[in-house]
Amino acid sequence: MTMAQVKIVEIQFHSWDRSYFFSPTGFDLKVGDRAVVETSMGLEVGKIMGFGQVEETELEESLSLIKRLPTVSDLQVLTKQAEKKPDAIKTARDIVHELGLPMKIIDASFSFDDTRLVFAFTAGSRVDFRELVRKLQGVFNRQIRLQQIGSRDVVAQNGGLGPCGRVACCATWLKELGNVNSDFIAVQQLEHRGSDRLSGLCGRLKCCLAYEAEGYQACGKKMPEIGAQIKTKNYGAGTVIARNILMHELTIKDQDGKKVNIPFGCKRVGCSGCVANKRAKDS
Repeated sequence: MTMAQVKIVEIQFHSWDRSYFFSPTGFDLKVGDRAVVETSMGLEVGKIMGFGQVEETELEESLSLIKRLPTVSDLQVLTKQAEKKPDAIKTARDIVHELGLPMKIIDASFSFDDTRLVFAFTAGSRVDFRELVRKLQGVFNRQIRLQQIGSRDVVAQNGGLGPCGRVACCATWLKELGNVNSDFIAVQQLEHRGSDRLSGLCGRLKCCLAYEAEGYQACGKKMPEIGAQIKTKNYGAGTVIARNILMHELTIKDQDGKKVNIPFGCKRVGCSGCVANKRAKDS
């Protein structure tokens, strides 16, 4: 039985927030356009981040429709709010400093109807910001919401050049900041690089460590583990003392104590390393 597919459009309201799904029905949209939508908090203007399709059964509730495209008047409202944002951030930072709170205000966002103000912040530990909220409500005369974001979200917000010389992936094309853990370092045999060379602008492990991890894991599973006893056609028996997954190569120590590098194809479908390393079949 074929499941019904539903077209969706991803809309993001803040660069440090996730995207939300809406129905694109009735509008000719492209990535980068803006749209006025109805949310649980009222009308908001968001940016089109992408399009797709999902199974109808995957939706927890029916998709909300796009209300309309922004008018000239709407865009003027957004411009005025953008002009007010720097002063709002400075005022909030001053109050945080006055209260001695261990947190940093990163960004501010006015709701489209101008009744709410959201401050994004970072903090190294749990912060009691109830007094901060009261003071901000008194100053701005609006509903105040504080949203904690991570150091990776800050880089996604501010951008910057990575060690590769390109603008940070999270600030350009990378939508989902997935989990990057130390297992990716081990499988790619990068432990010798040191934490400084493996950390991104955010101070956490580079997102790009995840890009090839799946390939390394798949190829690595096909190769003998270090310490394994193997027998080869041309070099006889030996013990695996090192693996170079990227080069599809094993280092073995034979019975005379001699170290030999031998090719080892993982034969994974589509693996460029195996296609390039045709010597493996003769080892």
